[in-house]
Amino acid sequence: MAARLIKFVGSHSRLITGHMYSARDYANAANISPHAMATRLHRTFEVNNSHLLPINKDTRFGGGDTKRTPRDPADKSRFETLGEKLSGEWINKRIVG
Repeated sequence: MAARLIKFVGSHSRLITGHMYSARDYANAANISPHAMATRLHRTFEVNNSHLLPINKDTRFGGGDTKRTPRDPADKSRFETLGEKLSGEWINKRIVG
């Protein structure tokens, strides 16, 4: 089966605007795995510069790493009273186990 070719409409040093490239070619230009790029380009008809940027970089404020800290379960709780907290603990338990 032939590789699906997608038109490039951005500006990149390794790619020419208007040419058709495969997901593997885009992956080589973006320095990511071909599988990750194929997933990123699923149902895409044109590729621009944003498709080639790393996902874990915050490009809005200078390109620093995005902060991904684990969330504390206590922060997620919306329960206020003791009764609500007790009820919230039991709401997710299985009845038959």
